[in-house]
Amino acid sequence: MDKKTVLLASACTLLMISCSNDAELINVAETTGLQTKAFVGEADFQIVDYAGDKCIQFKNDSVFNAMLWEMNDMSEEERNNIFSGAGFVSQWQLMQEADQEQELIVDNYEKDLSQPWPAHQIKEFKQKYDDVFMFEPYDSTDFIAHYKLKGSTYSSFVNRRGVFLIGDSVAYAPVYKALEEYFGSGISLYGNNEATNEKNDINLAESKYQIPGGDYVKVRAIPRFIELQTIENKNYLSLGFDYLSQKKKVLWKKHRTMIILRLTASGSGSGFEVYNVSIKNYQNKNGVTILLHTDVYNKLLAKDQGGMLGHVGENPRNSVTIVTPPRFEFSGRMEIWSDEMPESNKGTAKISLKEDW
Repeated sequence: MDKKTVLLASACTLLMISCSNDAELINVAETTGLQTKAFVGEADFQIVDYAGDKCIQFKNDSVFNAMLWEMNDMSEEERNNIFSGAGFVSQWQLMQEADQEQELIVDNYEKDLSQPWPAHQIKEFKQKYDDVFMFEPYDSTDFIAHYKLKGSTYSSFVNRRGVFLIGDSVAYAPVYKALEEYFGSGISLYGNNEATNEKNDINLAESKYQIPGGDYVKVRAIPRFIELQTIENKNYLSLGFDYLSQKKKVLWKKHRTMIILRLTASGSGSGFEVYNVSIKNYQNKNGVTILLHTDVYNKLLAKDQGGMLGHVGENPRNSVTIVTPPRFEFSGRMEIWSDEMPESNKGTAKISLKEDW
C-alpha cells in the first residue's frame, strides 16, 4: 500500500481511534513540562520528554492515522521495532520483561518443590508491574501479566503511563477500568476441573483441566471488536478473539496448544460475516455454527492473528424513534476446549458485544 493510499484511508482510521478506542486527548499548555523540538525533515514522530518520562510524539493527526493504518497488519514486535530507541520504553517492552521474570520465578520454584512457597517473589513481581499491567484476581497460582490497554496496537508506542502525543495534545490510551471487565466473574467448579458456564458467564469462555497423571492446562477466549471498516460505502466493525493458553505443575506459565472454539453467533446490519481467505471475500455465517482451530502460545490477541475473523454490519439509525439499537452488535454463544482436554470439559459462555461508535 503506497503512502497516498494510506493517507486516503486515514479518515476511516481517525474515526476508529477517536470513537472506537476512546483515546482521551488533552491539549498541552506550555507550562505542563512538554519539551518539544522541531521535527526534522519528513520525520513522522519523535521521542520527547513529557512530565519526566520519554514518550512518542506524532507530528500531527494525519501522520498518526496514516501510521496507524500501516500498523494494522503488523505484529506487536514489528510495531515495537518502529519506535524503539533513544531511551523510550514501550509497554510492549515492559511486557516482554514481565513475561521473562514471571517464568523465571515459576521455573526456579518448580525445580525444587520442597523449598518455601515463593509468596514474597510473587508479591514483589505484582507490585513492580501493578501500575501498568493487571493480574488474574481469582487464582493465586496465576500471576501472568495482562495489558490494561484495550487495544494491542497501542502497546508499541505508549509509555508506562499509557501516554503518547499528537502534535501538542496528550493522548491517554484506553484501559480496562475494572478487573471483571477483562477476566469476567470467575469460573464454576466441575469436580477437580473447572470451566465457565453460559448460565452465568458473558464474553469470556475458559476451561481448566488436569491431564491424567500430569499438568493442568488452561485455555480462554474473549470476543473483541477491533476496528471500523468501510467497504463499498458501508460501515462494518471487525471482530476476533483474544486467546490464552497456559499450563501448570503448581504455578501457571505460558504453553502452546491447539484451541478449539465452537461459535454460533449473529450480528447487526447484514449479519455476522466471516472472511474466507481462499476466496478473499466475506461469507455470511449469521446463526451458523462454526468450528475454529487456533494454534496458541501463551497470549494471542485478536489484533495479531494475521487478519480478523470477520465483521458485523451497522444497524440503521432512525432519528424519528426515541430509542435506537446499538450501532454494532455481536451476540450468540461459544464453547472452548483444546486438543489436550476432552470436549466434555468445555467452557461455555454467552456473547453480547454492543458498541455505538
